[in-house]
Amino acid sequence: MSDEKQESYLIGIDLGTTNCTVSYTNLSSNDHVKGSVAEIHTMQISQLIGASLQAEKLQLPSFLYLPVEEEKEAGQIAIDWDPSRAFCVGTYARDRGSEMPHRVISSAKSWLACEGVNRRDAILPLDLEDKQKKMSPVQVCSEYLRHIAEVWNQQFPDAPFVEQNILVTVPASFDPDARQLVQEAAELAKYPDILLLEEPQAAFYAWLHRHHETWREKLHVGDQVLVVDLGGGTCDFSLISVEEEEGDLQLKREAVGAHLLLGGDNMDLTLAYTVRNQLEDEGHSIDDWQMGSLIHSCREAKERFLGEDAPDSIDIHLQGRGSGLIASSIQTQIHKDDVLKVLVDGFMPLVDATDRSKSSKKSALQTVALPYAEDPRISCQLAKFLSMTGESDSDSMDQFILPNAVLFTGGTMKSSALRERVMSLLGQWAEKMEKGSVVELPDPDYDFSVSCGAVYYGLAREGKAVRIKSGTSRSYYIGVEDARPAIPGVPPSVRAVCVAPFGMEEGTECELSDQEFTLLLGEQASFRFFSRNTATLSDGSEAEAGTVVRKWKQELSELHSIDAVMDKEEGDGKTARVHLKAKVTELGVLELWCIGENGRKWKMEFELRQAEAELTEV
Repeated sequence: MSDEKQESYLIGIDLGTTNCTVSYTNLSSNDHVKGSVAEIHTMQISQLIGASLQAEKLQLPSFLYLPVEEEKEAGQIAIDWDPSRAFCVGTYARDRGSEMPHRVISSAKSWLACEGVNRRDAILPLDLEDKQKKMSPVQVCSEYLRHIAEVWNQQFPDAPFVEQNILVTVPASFDPDARQLVQEAAELAKYPDILLLEEPQAAFYAWLHRHHETWREKLHVGDQVLVVDLGGGTCDFSLISVEEEEGDLQLKREAVGAHLLLGGDNMDLTLAYTVRNQLEDEGHSIDDWQMGSLIHSCREAKERFLGEDAPDSIDIHLQGRGSGLIASSIQTQIHKDDVLKVLVDGFMPLVDATDRSKSSKKSALQTVALPYAEDPRISCQLAKFLSMTGESDSDSMDQFILPNAVLFTGGTMKSSALRERVMSLLGQWAEKMEKGSVVELPDPDYDFSVSCGAVYYGLAREGKAVRIKSGTSRSYYIGVEDARPAIPGVPPSVRAVCVAPFGMEEGTECELSDQEFTLLLGEQASFRFFSRNTATLSDGSEAEAGTVVRKWKQELSELHSIDAVMDKEEGDGKTARVHLKAKVTELGVLELWCIGENGRKWKMEFELRQAEAELTEV
């Protein structure tokens, strides 16, 4: 028997709306000692880049193509490790969009956050007539994840993917349902247990990794750092304050923006409509099929115009529609200056800080589609976010926070024109508010920072990298009803049991193993939650996990309750005896586990950030 130790890896996966990337580090390496700088690699991902043509690329485009039977029979979409696969993902799938738009699935991750549909139903592609071939958003995302695992096993046969430590990133604004669907996609792809991490937080960790020697010189106590994550499908804003405690830098999230389906996809669509109008002015008629093809062609043109060394003009070719076997193609030319004006001025106009996106009434009936942001002006969405007014449409500047540093991430922000406009916008607001200057943090990584930062965070959790601590700003309690005989006119008494003490760090858990409770099964029940904004109670004692507060009306603030039905299996009684375990996740969620005598578990999730926002508005 060999005494050779199997290598262990940390793997970070950016499950992107437009592109997926994978980073990793070898935990078995001697480099991983405290104080050293870990080497983080980006994985080459083997994929189809053409019919029967396979190659490695650093990005896996988040597109899935459902081929026609002739392509499958000819082996044009066969992959080395699965010659019989019925579809393909990646570069070739993306490129087929300009020719077969109705058979290509894109933006599947965005559908995970779409509450208007059952995201487990086979609905994609929307325009495909053959319903038997359609797939659910969860299934599509699972295929991206499965492809990544398969590539890993090809490259690292001695380190099976299922035995590694996996971190997957999600938008900061994903709600619990969307995060659960990501977990389901990973389970469907036969992943081991994964850790979810916010994309902006991961990008910030990646920046720390790149600046491990100088970050203390670039960040100072009191700084407010705005992370602008503008990708293909979503726009995420996060505000991070830099604090110090006992000589250590600490990171505190001040706010996370609302979930905005607003990004590169919107720009692609805008450019496609602009080109369609141009073609129609030239006498051409564009049908829905051609429009789908045009959107894919405009995506390629946008990326070239917003990238480095952009051409002055690009020719757009569109297949014609006619009765003949070969229809004539349609061609037009678009120019860089015109495109930048449409995209930069359209999506990032220079506005006042009080010009904020407003909520508006929606039509009762709409077509089935992604819930894109109603106001495409990213600058107005940013003004709304920094105003700290939550869901209200207040014009107040009382809580407005102007950052003094900005970190850009996301593929769309590779455009210098878009970055310069954001900085001009913030500079204009700073001047009017008589604030100091706003600086852009140097040396960002727009494509790989999220997957790289996920790995760095995994190292930090193991004490092998700088850990920026972020604990709860309140203590949290669960309401427990006292069992006693009913008394006419007197409601049952309730005690509050602390499940998350003040300052409990994200990623940690605590178990109340010495306290037993009764859990109602199979019926609608209400879970009551409470909090306190100081570490100590009024008597000076510090609340710990398990601390019981009976006079909660005087000590605590009641938060919104959650109604739920706990699963009841055959043979169960009306109740089960349980003890509690609580975990504060990296996504700002309090997971409350009810653990039965036989090890059976029931889980309840409570959004801490939403609760804190509600308390702030009161």
